[in-house]
This record gives sequence, structure tokens and C-alpha cells, in this order.
Amino acid sequence: MPDERLGERSCAYVVLKPPHLSLTLEEVIAFFSRKRVAKYKYPERIVIVEKLPRTASGKVQKFLLRQDIIERLRQEHTAV
Repeated sequence: MPDERLGERSCAYVVLKPPHLSLTLEEVIAFFSRKRVAKYKYPERIVIVEKLPRTASGKVQKFLLRQDIIERLRQEHTAV
């Protein structure tokens, strides 16, 4: 996600698979902590989606995820 000071901050797009019905940021952080992932790599936000946008060859279209988070942040900002 864009950040005025840092340029970007991390945001994780997650596709849940059965039997998982939900996931919280706290659960993700606890998992990363158990796996000894450096704190600066922790996502600051998670977005649950049904599927990731992909190209015909199967690569994730990251530019669409960037556009999506910008729009989500814009909507949150105008709702406040």
C-alpha cells in the first residue's frame, strides 16, 4: 500500500481455503512470529479475496492488487 513517508507499506492479499472461514491480522502476526520472520516484514493489513487476479500464464497481476488497495484506502478515507 502507498505510504507518504516510506513509499510503500506491506499489505497481504489472502485467499482462504476450506476449512478456514476467516483470518485476522493478529493470527498472521502470531504465525510470522512463530516462524521467526523479521518484524519489518509483517503485513500491516490483510485483505481477504476469493481469488487473486492472474495472467493467462498464471502469474499474479500485482498491479491490479496495488490499484485495489489504493481504491480501498480512498473509500475508507472518504467514509471517515
